[in-house]
Amino acid sequence: MNKTIAFFDSGIGGIPYLVHLRNIKPDLNYVYLADNANFPYGIKSGEIIKEIVLSAIGRFIEKTAPDVIVIACNTATVVTLPYLREKFNVPFVGVVPAVKPAASMSENKRIGLFATNKTVSDSYTDNLISQFAGNCEVHKYADSNIVSFIENKMFETEDNKVLEFLVPAANFFIKEDVDHVVLGCTHFLFITDILENLFSGKIKTIDSREGVSRQTLHILGCDKARDSNMDVAQCANNDQSKNSGSFYVTSSDVNIDYYKKIADRFMLKYSGII
Repeated sequence: MNKTIAFFDSGIGGIPYLVHLRNIKPDLNYVYLADNANFPYGIKSGEIIKEIVLSAIGRFIEKTAPDVIVIACNTATVVTLPYLREKFNVPFVGVVPAVKPAASMSENKRIGLFATNKTVSDSYTDNLISQFAGNCEVHKYADSNIVSFIENKMFETEDNKVLEFLVPAANFFIKEDVDHVVLGCTHFLFITDILENLFSGKIKTIDSREGVSRQTLHILGCDKARDSNMDVAQCANNDQSKNSGSFYVTSSDVNIDYYKKIADRFMLKYSGII
């Protein structure tokens, strides 16, 4: 029987991680839970995030019995990962800002961190920067409005309007003369191409998809089966991935039709509420 990989996020932000891993290992079972009832996490207190994540993960495990769970949310990882590992007898893979590779690749030793308010201000992030980017200037930018926009409106908005919405963030990093921007919120992986167009080739974005996929497969004892270069946009045209995974939410009262469309867009079968 094929092993099951579960992905969890406050909303749709973790989908690019599922897509990336599914393109590498299409023969595994994929399940996804978007905690739309409690979105967004980035403006909540640590105690509240801990409470809602542990509750949702408990229900998720009971429903899907996964072999490994990817907490595909930087905020949830930073706040809850030790507690999840203590409470549940399932291996977890967290998603943290890719500060280490950004610092190693930076030529001018000026990097940016684009994340939620909670991730930007958390001591875990400060420790990550101190440990792996002590020789760099790190310029942080947080905007919860962008996260909410991506979650609720991006896929029903014209591209030029999306572009306009991201201009302030892009201008901040351009002004600070960084050469790499760490996408410290999984939602931002949906806007990688748009950001890099705004950066005009002068700044590169970096995320943790490759590292997370590698660690997840290592836990499962799997090897890579094929190239993972297919991006999030291309997966919509990949017939091999049609409905190759189940998509759950935590509430039917919040934009449920929109979430069903998102699930279908990324070749996931909407499977109800957990």
